[in-house]
Amino acid sequence: MRNIALITATSLTLGFSAYTDARPSSEKEFRGYQNCLKAAEKDSRGLVASRQYLINKEDDSHFYFVNATRWEDGARNAIRIACETDRQGHQLLGSTIRDGRYDTRDPRVTIDVAGN
Repeated sequence: MRNIALITATSLTLGFSAYTDARPSSEKEFRGYQNCLKAAEKDSRGLVASRQYLINKEDDSHFYFVNATRWEDGARNAIRIACETDRQGHQLLGSTIRDGRYDTRDPRVTIDVAGN
């Protein structure tokens, strides 16, 4: 159930975000980021994560979205990590790792109109 919540939060955060705030992390944000990476390191050999990440702050929790790489079959593989922590970043509530990268570019919609 937590995986569905993380995927939904990812879609909402990345799909509808029109404004991105690039600034240094607060202490509790960075603590949550570190706890997120600790969980990902358990399932990843040679994890190298970006120090730039996206965060979605909810009332009771924070969602983190981090791009990283890890060794898989002798090569570096790009992965994306999604985690949920409590508001203070102390407790990890859920996490997922998927292949690929998060992209903050605005989504593009193209429409093909059928001719007469």
